Amino acid sequence: MDSVIETCWFYNACKKRGKLMGNIVSKPWGSYEDIFRSDGVVFKTITVSPGEEISYQQHHKRSEFWYVLKGVGIFKYNGTNWKVKPGFNIHVRINDAHQIINTGETDMVIYEMQFGVCTEEDIVRLEDKYNRG
Repeated sequence: MDSVIETCWFYNACKKRGKLMGNIVSKPWGSYEDIFRSDGVVFKTITVSPGEEISYQQHHKRSEFWYVLKGVGIFKYNGTNWKVKPGFNIHVRINDAHQIINTGETDMVIYEMQFGVCTEEDIVRLEDKYNRG
């Protein structure tokens, strides 16, 4: 629960300081919006469309904290599938394989906080329904 409180505090602190970015990036599975981005910390909102999924992936240089804000789905984590709903949260460590699949009829919204070396190039796709490298 402390991680959830810290994530919400971080979001509100960025909002007060005017550091919210609002940069929306379209993806085949939905989109993400950067709220705050630096070399060592990224905070974003991920929106996964109904029936879509992000790639099953891992990162070698960063950890992540995920919090499901709305929607339902499956969180695949190191080969194990968990049903998730609003309030689900997890610390994804460096090299952990992870994926979110939206099994609901509405958008799934997730807060993601990255920490470490935060670049979009640090994505190793293990499986990808969209055939991206």
